[in-house]
Amino acid sequence: MVLRAAVDLKDCVIKFLDGDTPPTELEIKLDEGNLTWSEKRNIEVKKDRGLLDYAKEGDEEPMEVTLECRFSAIISGDGEDVTPSEFLKKEGAASAYLSTSGDCEADTIDIVVEITHDCGTVLDEIITFEKFAYTSIGGDFKAGTLSIQGTCVSVKPSSVRTDMA
Repeated sequence: MVLRAAVDLKDCVIKFLDGDTPPTELEIKLDEGNLTWSEKRNIEVKKDRGLLDYAKEGDEEPMEVTLECRFSAIISGDGEDVTPSEFLKKEGAASAYLSTSGDCEADTIDIVVEITHDCGTVLDEIITFEKFAYTSIGGDFKAGTLSIQGTCVSVKPSSVRTDMA
């Protein structure tokens, strides 16, 4: 059994992807930071004549995601000068970018975290947070910091282990 070590985001690449085919990418290289997420389950406890009987899973709940980081570079896949805020809001040079959700839904993107492990015994990993809709954006460009919180229209991230080398 291989235990997963803590992931340092400076060893990762974070990408924002729009809904185009192939997707437009915004790559964010990080000096430091953290990406956290929270998965939720609704469990309804049912009773039989006043006594606890069984637990039933209720409605799905969206996953919450927070990215707090200091970045060293932002690279747009299409060569345009696009900020993370513009990418999320579909403004400026990103105004023609497509949502990963359907028409009449809030604009969403996919957030992809590519983790490259230096140790040859652990496979690299690609974690995708699908249909992310931001609820707040902040940061300090002079300090190179970025803070984004939001909700995914999915219950959990997807993960693929691979050899990216």
